[in-house]
Parts: sequence; C-alpha cells; structure tokens
Amino acid sequence: MKERVEIVIALGTNNDHEISMFKARQQLEVLFKDVVFTQQLWTDPIGSKGQNLPMGTPFLNCLAIAHTNHGAKQVASALKRIEVRCGDTRAHRMIGVVRMDVDLLLYNGERYHEEDWNRSYIQTLMKEIEAIRNTAEDEG
Repeated sequence: MKERVEIVIALGTNNDHEISMFKARQQLEVLFKDVVFTQQLWTDPIGSKGQNLPMGTPFLNCLAIAHTNHGAKQVASALKRIEVRCGDTRAHRMIGVVRMDVDLLLYNGERYHEEDWNRSYIQTLMKEIEAIRNTAEDEG
C-alpha cells in the first residue's frame, strides 16, 4: 500500500451554487475522512463562454485539503465522477454552465492545472490551506 500523501482539490460552480457545492463537499467527505475545506469565495467568470447565461454569472469556489493512499490518477478519476454525480456534462460546459468543477491541484507536492495557480482566488485560498496545515501540525 502506498504511503499517505497530501492533496489539495479545487471546487467551483456557476450553477445552483450552494446546492452544487454542498453535494460535492459531501462526496469528498465520504472519500477523504480528514478533508478540510477553506472558505467559499465568489469570483467573476474567466473567458466568454455561456451566451445563454446572464452576463457575468459568478462562480462559487473553495479548496479542500486531505490525505490519501491512492495514486494521482485514481484521485483525479474519483473527482471526475463527483462532477458527473453533481450533474456536470460536456453539453452544459459548451453553453458555459459549470455545475461542478473538481480538480486535483496538488498531489504530494506536485502541482497540477498550472494555469489555475496564477488566479488570485487560488492564491488567497492557498494561504488558508497553509494555515490549516500549520494548525494540523500544532495539534499533531
């Protein structure tokens, strides 16, 4: 069995914000017993998809930190299944509706979705992740 490694997960939605976030968080709590979530931040949409959406439909975002014995590919696959269970589809994405986006940002120190790391909300929430880490170290 692999050793436990730290992961950081990004969650975001621009549709049925609170319900979608609740569903995704609930599923992450089942997968990762030690998961801790950051605050949720509202952000402006990036890009111009979604001609049928009201202009500037905001996103609700947060990060999660947890530990796992599974490999990065297994974790990423599990996160994609959460998106599907939250009702996310390619057809929705084509018109700019993101029911739930759940991405693996960090796996055992290795960064994924490199373009996301430059976004201000990710940088803000990563500071909160660092505080969560420090609290866990103090308690451990």
